[in-house]
Amino acid sequence: MRPLIFELLLLSSLVELALGSSQTPFKSPLGEQEYWKPTHPIRSVAIIGAGPAGLQAAAAFAEEAPDIAVRLFDRAPVPGGNWFYSEQLPVRETYPSSQSKPVELPSSLPTTYFHHEGEAGVSLDERWREHWAPRPVWHGMKINSAMPSTTLPGVGYPPGTPWQASVHAVQRHVRAYASLHALNVLDSPNVTSYATRVDALEKRGDSWVLSLRRMQPFSGTEDRLRVDVWEESFEAVVLAMGVDGNAYIPDIPGINAWSRVRREDGHWPLHHSQSFRHVNDYVNKTVLIVGASVSATGIARELGPHVKRLLLSSLPNPIRDAYGLDILFGVPSNAERFGEIIEFKPLLTNLSDIRQGKIHVRLFENTTATTTLEGIDEIILATGYRLDSFVTDLLHPQEMSNLHWTGHYLHDPTLAYVHSRPWTHGRYQCTSIARVWRDPPTARLPSQAEMWADYREGKWNFGMPLDVLPQEALIRMYVAWLNSEALELGGRMIAPIPLEDREINTYFTSLHWRKDWFEHEKFERFDKLPSSEWPEPGPF
Repeated sequence: MRPLIFELLLLSSLVELALGSSQTPFKSPLGEQEYWKPTHPIRSVAIIGAGPAGLQAAAAFAEEAPDIAVRLFDRAPVPGGNWFYSEQLPVRETYPSSQSKPVELPSSLPTTYFHHEGEAGVSLDERWREHWAPRPVWHGMKINSAMPSTTLPGVGYPPGTPWQASVHAVQRHVRAYASLHALNVLDSPNVTSYATRVDALEKRGDSWVLSLRRMQPFSGTEDRLRVDVWEESFEAVVLAMGVDGNAYIPDIPGINAWSRVRREDGHWPLHHSQSFRHVNDYVNKTVLIVGASVSATGIARELGPHVKRLLLSSLPNPIRDAYGLDILFGVPSNAERFGEIIEFKPLLTNLSDIRQGKIHVRLFENTTATTTLEGIDEIILATGYRLDSFVTDLLHPQEMSNLHWTGHYLHDPTLAYVHSRPWTHGRYQCTSIARVWRDPPTARLPSQAEMWADYREGKWNFGMPLDVLPQEALIRMYVAWLNSEALELGGRMIAPIPLEDREINTYFTSLHWRKDWFEHEKFERFDKLPSSEWPEPGPF
């Protein structure tokens, strides 16, 4: 078996040196435009991830390309993606983060084996949680966007749902969408495989080969877990599992010793934010949160009214400051701000309590001055995640490297990554992927040479979700492209996002974040701009 990196280098060389031999372009009726075309018709597609993006992708293929056989995989036992709330916690992370070990695959496939309680000193509960990785959402979590713009097509929220909906309301909404499209657990026809982890993705010849591992409880005379490992081949793959990977723990001096402190009730006072669930566990305590992004500030707002003292430590973040992201990542008024942690001082005595320990930190406003924190009951590391899955062998999912603006992989457009915000852009991107891959296509990509040229020139760059106007431009691109193709090739017309959604989002932002951050008039001015004058991503 040749390693994936070899396959990618080979693909890249073929694209650069002999494009026509690996992908056959075809021309429009007027012969004016060359288009990408797969080497043979696509008959099977794997979709990895059953959150809002992956579910929309599966639904799009059922509607736009019903002749293509679809398989939907997710490591969780049910659909929902990051919106599947569970009381179960992820397995304990390592302190600090270490290099991930390659996944070991059995020498002979397919195969089935069983895990028993206490085998190799590991409980069945821990093996199960390691396999499906409970998601990093907490019981009191609320969305930071208006509920009307956090909606999947064809499914509503119950009357009376607050605009700042709870994680539980969103979870039910996503699962209702899965049921509507026969993508829930045990739905028929069953195209899904839940509790199934994708261990590897490799291109072999004309096929993408997925190495799959499904784990399920086995009812019998004793408790055990059944594990099935096998491979499946597909002609195209949709990656729809977001950007989260394993929890990232920074290598701060002393952090390993502090991470070994465990209370008599089994609780770890130093833990990653992925294990935060209930406010009641922190009432009347002194809590230090490390980080300043979505999880850090969301948890801070949740804890603020209930803790004895709230401390926040974070590194300088020029990008956040330039965008003015304090409007979204604001902290409660009782939070005390500090700069980065320099050192966790050695613990001298009790290994079941960190309150006597001292932490050396920089001041928030003066990064050269320092101080010492002590008397801390809980430390929550909201320090993000490591992108160390098989996806990073192909592209960098945060930087969108090697991707056309449609999400197709430039080296081989039979791979696509759903990289846009699923609630607002997902329906357009998923429809476009299905229309491009169906036979005959009802939407076409430019030739690979043209896509590479646009990519290298940075021609189509729509930034991140908070680049509001460039993201509006991205929707315009999808609508104009898909409808233009539908006129020539057939297919239904695609409607843009309703104009009233702008008013909703502007009002919601003014009400919950900051009144002067965005105004409806900016949308109106943008409407009059030709594409040559669209604003670049970045602070506005």
